[in-house]
Amino acid sequence: MIGPRYTRIQAKKLQRLKARLKVQTRRNTGANLAEVIRQLNPVLRGFLTYFRIANCARPMKGLMSWLRRRLRAIQLKQWKRPSRLHRRLRQLDYRGVFSAIGMQSWRNAQSPLASYAMPNRWLHDELGLFDLSSQRVGLCFPVI
Repeated sequence: MIGPRYTRIQAKKLQRLKARLKVQTRRNTGANLAEVIRQLNPVLRGFLTYFRIANCARPMKGLMSWLRRRLRAIQLKQWKRPSRLHRRLRQLDYRGVFSAIGMQSWRNAQSPLASYAMPNRWLHDELGLFDLSSQRVGLCFPVI
């Protein structure tokens, strides 16, 4: 959508991308997290390349937040038991109370324990997830 001083991504285009990412990040595929990320990166790069001229920093930030939560849900399901999450937290020198959480829950993929065990930098730097929110967008118009 092109306005007088801005461009935006249509909501339908974001919904289609989200639906495509949802299919690729299903929790019952059995693929490990690195393989899922390897399949996601070309889709994310292509979407960003196509829509780079749009002023879309906020939708990209929200999309990446949602995608990281889905990836954490995949990893929690693969760990199967809270003890493996707690072991990962101890490896990262987290000292605190470990409460048992449901490992197959979408809700618990947003818990602080999951975020401590799988921080954003781990997903981006170590596993190689392409970060849409760190890229410059809105490149077609000069800033006034």
